Amino acid sequence: MEKKRAGAAPQIDVLRKKYGAQAIDNAARLHGEDFPAVVAWADEIDPHYAKLWLDFTYGGMFRRGVLDERTRTLVVIGQFVAMGEMDELPVHIRSALAAGATPREALEVILQVSVYIGYPKMIRATRLFRQVLSELGRLGELEATQLPLEGAPRERSLEEARAQWKTPEDQVARRDELVEKYGWKRLSPGLRLQPTHHVASAGRLDRVDQHFNSLWLAFIYAGMYSRGVLDDRTRILCVVGECFVLGELHQAENHIRNALSAGASPREVLEVILQSTIYAGMPSFVRFIAILERALEEAGRLHEITDTQLPLPDENHG
Repeated sequence: MEKKRAGAAPQIDVLRKKYGAQAIDNAARLHGEDFPAVVAWADEIDPHYAKLWLDFTYGGMFRRGVLDERTRTLVVIGQFVAMGEMDELPVHIRSALAAGATPREALEVILQVSVYIGYPKMIRATRLFRQVLSELGRLGELEATQLPLEGAPRERSLEEARAQWKTPEDQVARRDELVEKYGWKRLSPGLRLQPTHHVASAGRLDRVDQHFNSLWLAFIYAGMYSRGVLDDRTRILCVVGECFVLGELHQAENHIRNALSAGASPREVLEVILQSTIYAGMPSFVRFIAILERALEEAGRLHEITDTQLPLPDENHG
């Protein structure tokens, strides 16, 4: 490790002169001891591409400041797990921890991804996560923040829960039937988080397989979405990013609306979409932006992104 530290400074100076201080200093700040390895692959095989890539990412996108670094890096962890990109995952786990995320929060992102991709990738990711924490000497922080076996429910009574439901009037009767059948603790988190369509989702499963419906509601809504390790805003922004890298447009619309309902600003949701082009390319981003625009137009909130544009980079004025 000491050799890594000793050799890094001279190499950073070389890279700063070659590619510019703005991108290189930001990459070094974000990645610490993992830098300059994160740049070396491109520098060695194609410096022109390296320059374009560094200016776009570390010199550009990662300096925009729309998302705080904790949120941005947690989103990236979820995306790498969803894509099954395990080689680079430890780098981004360390970046999130350096940006202020707790070990418990970083692990929670990984565990929550299992809802959308199943267990195999998640299990591989948790093994890597444990290895990173062991190397950093921080495993004790996980042991000290274990949730109780029974979880930590957000709502303590039906009355408290019902006050947070915003079910459309035409769905109230069906909602109350489902609450009576499955219990309010299973239904309430979905009614709070997804007020416009949770009744339809639960009702559809009720028609085709009520046994699965009960298990699903208990695991996802009364369980995973009620753990409280991550605030709803952060958790759902991570899900939007995961939908992007998975190319999941139908669920993306659902979660984009949920993120806005949970307190994420339109600009923050857009930023997750734009940042995702770095890891999953450009083809999906136009469709995702169209979904966001439609949701904002329906809510009368489109001006919240059109009126909050970042200024053009300085080079556009030269």
